[in-house]
Amino acid sequence: MWKWLPALLFLAAPAQAALDGDAQNGKKLYKQYCAGQCHTASVHKREDVRATNQAEVVAWIQRQCTQAMAQNLSIQEIEDLATYLNEAYYHYDK
Repeated sequence: MWKWLPALLFLAAPAQAALDGDAQNGKKLYKQYCAGQCHTASVHKREDVRATNQAEVVAWIQRQCTQAMAQNLSIQEIEDLATYLNEAYYHYDK
């Protein structure tokens, strides 16, 4: 139960208007932890699972990816990943 507390607290926070991440760092993190580890870039292009905002992507990373990677990423690293994913794949409004 307690391991979900950070994700629950984040989801309760108001959505941010701007992307707070560093896309270049996000790209490095993506290459290090994501690419080829759990999925390929094609997962981000699926029409049935398209991100529409930063908060969604951050929540997905917190809920699914950090657990699968067994990594304790900081909220800034998660924001960096989400910003990179938006620039590379999702293109939702900032």
